[in-house]
Amino acid sequence: MTPIALARGARSLRGQRMVGWPFLSIATGNRPFPPMSCSGHSTSTIGSPLGESHICDVCIVGGGTVGTALACALASSPAASSLKVALVEAGDLYRPLNAQEGIYSNRVSSLTQGTVGLLQEPFPERPQDLQVWERIEASRRLPYKKMQVWDAIGKGKIGFDAATIGADYIAYIVENNHLQAALVERLQEAENSVSVFNRAKVQSIMTEEGKGTTGWPIVQLEDGRTIQSRLLVGADGANSKVRTFAGIDSIGWDYSQMGVVATLKLAPGVENDTAWQRFLPTGPIALLPLNNGHSSLVWSITPTLASRVCSLPEAEFVELLNAACSSPWADVQYLCAQISPDGKPLVDFKEESTWGRQREAAYDPSSQPIPPQVVGVQTGSRAAFPLRLRNSEFYVKSRVALIGDAAHTVHPLAGQGLNLGLADAESLAQSITDGLQVGQDIGHIHLLEKYAQSRYLPNLAMMKAIDSIGRLFGTDLGPVAALRSFGLNLTNSLSPVKAQIMRYAGRSLI
Repeated sequence: MTPIALARGARSLRGQRMVGWPFLSIATGNRPFPPMSCSGHSTSTIGSPLGESHICDVCIVGGGTVGTALACALASSPAASSLKVALVEAGDLYRPLNAQEGIYSNRVSSLTQGTVGLLQEPFPERPQDLQVWERIEASRRLPYKKMQVWDAIGKGKIGFDAATIGADYIAYIVENNHLQAALVERLQEAENSVSVFNRAKVQSIMTEEGKGTTGWPIVQLEDGRTIQSRLLVGADGANSKVRTFAGIDSIGWDYSQMGVVATLKLAPGVENDTAWQRFLPTGPIALLPLNNGHSSLVWSITPTLASRVCSLPEAEFVELLNAACSSPWADVQYLCAQISPDGKPLVDFKEESTWGRQREAAYDPSSQPIPPQVVGVQTGSRAAFPLRLRNSEFYVKSRVALIGDAAHTVHPLAGQGLNLGLADAESLAQSITDGLQVGQDIGHIHLLEKYAQSRYLPNLAMMKAIDSIGRLFGTDLGPVAALRSFGLNLTNSLSPVKAQIMRYAGRSLI
């Protein structure tokens, strides 16, 4: 399947819109639909008796960052103040952060200027500030001002500097758990009523016929409680039960790669304000700055190699990382082949990697950027997760909307996954607010399609761009490497073009 196949959903969406239009006559003009009551009090954890039923306006399944952001947006919007919102989370939404100085999570996100703006400003409305951004400790949100990208096969490279477009930063690196904790804190202070069903696993989702709420989705929890809502939102990840209930297909493919993540310790004395990314034939390796002493690793490699790399002793793992960031590809390839299935080194990694770097420097010392040297790995931070690309054929159906990973998943090479998901949450919240102001049913397909139309094509364009970049750099064929290196170097020499790239990457994706 090719990236073009992802566009099928856009064509299908137009067809679906035609189905909804004849039923617009059921709208009530400027008279808002009355909000339904929802048991529980503001942002409280619902501990209801088994079998109790709840009826609300919006039920959000999935209390991760994107789902919680949507709940915060609706709770903070004056126009949506009458809505009763339920947030269902299978895990513990209130788990302690347990932040320790010098200890970092291995799951981080690169938040663009547009996303930071959403977190700083009130969304979807602007009268009051969400204040989510300020709730994240300053030492846990680091801006990077520069980015270096280069090719391990050819000699192509490109550098970006925020100062060239008058910006203070390119993006912020933030640990996912710190952003989530800030959102939960804000949710607990929200004035609007949000009922949180914590540690509540969804057993099934269905619709019930023959009542005044005919066609409204009913979420059945494993403990017997039910939640019926005017609008059901799937924010429950790549294996979304909401998407399955709605009968929405997911189009895409697995990359047959794993993303190896870890928290790295760096050599002292380096101002760590640059994001580094080197494209290897096996996949990109990236070092994202956390502070002057630490960076976060994301390395895309095959599942077999990922298993071996994650089992390597720390000293050899460090040598392999430094080689992957600066040694000739042939030397990196050799070291990767010298790891036993159980993660044991078969050669002296330090000797081999040092020799490779010296040989490259002697050949052409200015041929590539030089990232900071890795000297250690935070204990227990190494992990790996599968990489895939998926885009739902539809983002909405009658009384159902998908956001975040439930709607789409992307390769992490551009760091856009969470940015896209938060843009989904903002757009859906805005569509709901706009609909309420003109008396629309918030679960009606006509209202929901406004959200889908605002997000489907921008998400699709970003996904296709990321996939194309990965495929372009995923080969070591000489002619292809020469062509892409020429393109990188040419772009690097054109300051106006680079400025446009930075502006596009940093702006809001809404």
